[in-house]
Amino acid sequence: MGLKYVEQIKSIALFVLVFLSITLTFSIWTYKPNYEPMETTKVFDSSIGKQLQMSDIIKPYRMLFHMNGKWKGTNENVKMESILSEMKKWELSDLTLVSNNLDDKKLNELIGMNNRMTLFYTGEIPFPVFLQNLLPTQNKKINEAAFNRMIIDWNKLNNNSMSNNELIVFFANSKNNRLYKAKIKVQSGKQFQTNVLTVAKSFPNYLEIERKGAKSFYLPTKAINMPKYTYIIEPDPVNSYKNALFSNPNIVKRSPDEVTGTEKYTDDKSLMTIDVTKKTLNFVNTSIVENKEKALESDLILNTFSFINEHGGWTGDFRYSEVDYGNQKVTYQMYLKDQPVFSDRSVTLTEISTYWDWGNGRISKYYRPYYQPVPIPLVRNDGKLMSGPEAIEKIKDRKDINFEDIEEIRSGFYLTKNANPNLFTLEPMWFYSINGKWEHLSPVIAGGDPIGLE
Repeated sequence: MGLKYVEQIKSIALFVLVFLSITLTFSIWTYKPNYEPMETTKVFDSSIGKQLQMSDIIKPYRMLFHMNGKWKGTNENVKMESILSEMKKWELSDLTLVSNNLDDKKLNELIGMNNRMTLFYTGEIPFPVFLQNLLPTQNKKINEAAFNRMIIDWNKLNNNSMSNNELIVFFANSKNNRLYKAKIKVQSGKQFQTNVLTVAKSFPNYLEIERKGAKSFYLPTKAINMPKYTYIIEPDPVNSYKNALFSNPNIVKRSPDEVTGTEKYTDDKSLMTIDVTKKTLNFVNTSIVENKEKALESDLILNTFSFINEHGGWTGDFRYSEVDYGNQKVTYQMYLKDQPVFSDRSVTLTEISTYWDWGNGRISKYYRPYYQPVPIPLVRNDGKLMSGPEAIEKIKDRKDINFEDIEEIRSGFYLTKNANPNLFTLEPMWFYSINGKWEHLSPVIAGGDPIGLE
């Protein structure tokens, strides 16, 4: 009798197990836990200005041609742009070091030979930065060396009726006296003639100012049309910088000081000081401990560029100026109308300074203006800046300096305060660099005043 119901009991047990399995599975699928609502993380808007490409901030401050015994040149980006765009179609190869003893005389000869084109840069450009972002290369391994003059020789094109598509290029570093040589392949000799040489023929006439035992100067022969501008200074929102620079803006405390005209923003790791009068910002990462590790020059430029790009810190036309390897510092200079803008540091800043800490992999200091110059309609005084040769004579009249000690001469704008505290005047002037500092030459009275740019 017991055996008779064994199979029935097994069937019932199996049915119960299957039912329980189905019920449990359905419960798991449909289970909705009663979680406490999570606090939504606030997303801060840290975009201040523009994001740029490396080619937007690394530009030559002068493009010079010596052809048919004549000098042609320009410092206007709008005139150089088509040639710089053409260069992106070229390809470089066979980069080699050819000299460790490049003196000023040899550099003058390299630039001054016929059928030569020279690009002048304010600071040293590391090859990894230049060849990965501005000029294509066949070189698989790129030398970490740097240059500040790029000299292109197109004689081979001329000698072969523009049929040969190969150029010779020299990269000179006037600071450490090194000279590099390479080959450049262009798309065609005819295209080089049309897109480079024909464009250059329309450039203003330039003059070589030779000096005994020193680098030559290359300046326009005629007066330059440069109006005097009046601009209103429009501050960038300080909160945008706070949101961009602090890891947790919610805990940042603000401490205004009306006596000094400053505002301090702090958390447990960083300090941001705002100078309301000068419209400048100084950010210091106080949590970083000093270390002796240093980044390569190329990494310094790439890392600081990326840092500024991340929060759209390009609030105007800023261009790479120089790298200070010893202090791990990279500087970007303000430009207006393709002219560098200088100022007395007691008035305001016209450059961005970034300090990189390699050991911690982040910015240690960040010093910059937090304003944008906005032109006032119809408020400008048309005028002309004296010619290059006239500026040279003014400088030579100075009794307190040695003409051979001057490193470079450039035109630019000198930013000064107007009677109205929110207005600034941009006056065209000639500037000369001596002992690593820029001084300006008054357009009326010969003489220079230090303007605190190093």
